[in-house]
Amino acid sequence: MVTLVALSMAACGGEQPMSYLAQFLPDQVDNWRLSDSTSTYNRQSIFDYINGAGEVYRSFAFGEVLVARYSRQGSGDISVELFDMGNPADAYGVFSYARESEEMGIGGGYERKGGVLCFWQNRYYVCVAADQSSGEPTPQLVELARTISEQLPAESERPNLVAMLPTEGMVAFSERFFHNHQSLNYHYYLARENLLGLNPGTDVVMARYQPGSSYVVIVRHENENEAIGSLFAFRQGYVPDNANSQTAQTERGKYVSSRQYSRFVVVVLDAVSERQADQLAQATVERLTESLNWGN
Repeated sequence: MVTLVALSMAACGGEQPMSYLAQFLPDQVDNWRLSDSTSTYNRQSIFDYINGAGEVYRSFAFGEVLVARYSRQGSGDISVELFDMGNPADAYGVFSYARESEEMGIGGGYERKGGVLCFWQNRYYVCVAADQSSGEPTPQLVELARTISEQLPAESERPNLVAMLPTEGMVAFSERFFHNHQSLNYHYYLARENLLGLNPGTDVVMARYQPGSSYVVIVRHENENEAIGSLFAFRQGYVPDNANSQTAQTERGKYVSSRQYSRFVVVVLDAVSERQADQLAQATVERLTESLNWGN
């Protein structure tokens, strides 16, 4: 779960003019009242709120976050972070970044970890958290999150690239959506060099598979020529002794398979056998083929 809220208690930032995001926050939920004090941070000032994790949000089309608090007499505060991620795909992307589980019923999906609940909906990503000292029960967080969700635009479509991942053998909740090389290396360290030519204009989805712990990566480039160049650079940099082969064994004894179809590049990493690598790669290309034939 990617959230700044656990650290926001110690963050500093003065009051600012009310953000347009405030329209989505209810003034009161049960006996919890919205504080008049809020803070807003954009792509430039996000590091004034917190260091490090700010780069995660900036790797997407993040525009602004509103940080607010709800208070009730005799209880610790509940903090809310409301992010405008620019588009639904990137809202899903930041939600999926470190997701370990997912429940339905709030927004496009939500996850609870202790006193923190995060969900994504439309172009927004929301985290609600109880002060660590408050001991507030999860139902309070769920009620506040659900009320905020009711104020947001309802449509929450996942990136269509996610549906291109083969379903057989996929580890539950392991799907990740992102754009750049740094994000890929966070999820799976590929190389120091940007072998797949990732940039803010590329869309990437990946997931983990059993048996073993293999990965399928799909990169959608802006055009077919970029995809062809990406495949060539990947093979030359990752398996130089087998750069002309679709499937090869790595120095670690695992198998890698890579294919290009239209403007897509498919890579299977850490397969336990040549057969598994080929099957996963072929299954992915078939799903891409079907999708393009359907006009998706």
